Amino acid sequence: MKAYQHYTVEDFLLDARFLAWVKHGQPEARRFWEQWQRDNPHQRATLLLAKDMAEALKNRPHSLAPEQEHLEVERIVKLARYSPEPSRWQTVQRSLSTRFWQTAAALVVLVGIGWGVFQWQDKITPESETAAFTDSEKPSDVPWINQVNGTSQPVRLTLPDGSKMTLMPNSEARYPRVFDAGQREIQLKGEATFAVVHEGKRPFLVYSGPLVTRVLGTRFRVQARTGDKQMKVSVLSGKVSVMDRRDWMASRRPDKREVPGVVLTANQQVTYDASQNHYQKELVTQPALIAPAENRETFSFEDTHASEVFERLKKAYGVEIIYDPTVLRNCTLTASMADVPLHDQLRLLCASIGASYEVVDARIIVSSRGCP
Repeated sequence: MKAYQHYTVEDFLLDARFLAWVKHGQPEARRFWEQWQRDNPHQRATLLLAKDMAEALKNRPHSLAPEQEHLEVERIVKLARYSPEPSRWQTVQRSLSTRFWQTAAALVVLVGIGWGVFQWQDKITPESETAAFTDSEKPSDVPWINQVNGTSQPVRLTLPDGSKMTLMPNSEARYPRVFDAGQREIQLKGEATFAVVHEGKRPFLVYSGPLVTRVLGTRFRVQARTGDKQMKVSVLSGKVSVMDRRDWMASRRPDKREVPGVVLTANQQVTYDASQNHYQKELVTQPALIAPAENRETFSFEDTHASEVFERLKKAYGVEIIYDPTVLRNCTLTASMADVPLHDQLRLLCASIGASYEVVDARIIVSSRGCP
């Protein structure tokens, strides 16, 4: 029996039994490795990282001859052994930290041409590229990059303008090597989170299925997986507008006065049903604080008027809260609600002053009979 408990990632990549499981799906090998993971939990992270890399080669669009596969394995082994930071390969045994996965992803990028985790495409393929664009939106002659995340972990990428994109597993993004002088365009299939660099009048556009998301500088997430009837855009900070692609094209006409679609601000999201051209705007499931860490609200209240509490919640989360201050003029609150999610804060506040709330069109509406 081989000493698998001492294997590194490169050892797994060269092991016949491991490849029989990952590449060929042999039932006996699958049962062996499932049991082995249960018996060796401390090595499970190392095994799964090797599995991600091997599956990237397996899912390569163009198959490789056995000799070529062996060469690719040797290349990644060489990089692993002579990396400037060799301890990264030991670090995986202890932690699946974000920084490690970024390092591992960067290593895969170096050999990605052979492994198929990231495909770099200098020319646009007519069938794949133009299908997602209308005639007036076809990409220019600038070469486009095709990024495919075939791993089980998110991969962080830097776009040509310095903006950041975190591409989720089983997702694909395309963008030009150099953004156009008038706008920045991304094509997305799947899910990604963006942190966009503010550039004044040059908008940042994400095309995902029938939707167009337009921003000037913000952090947001797009979920548009192939085959799903509904797509979702959620805003982490800043502001975006979301509209159907046909409406987006129409809005660019000089005579167009009204632009359909919805505008989202921090902690808001929209679910779009393309079959009915319907937008459902709402709060995100777990609203997050929008203020910088050094200016974060403490949520410590000492005989504080309810109106002031609501105003502080509005500022902290960037969420619209509608209430009648005259009804609440005698209501006060004494409580510490640090590290308590927004909805729990609202429930505690409303319970203490005999009120209730509901969320309508991403706005919080408070109802109360007042306090004696």
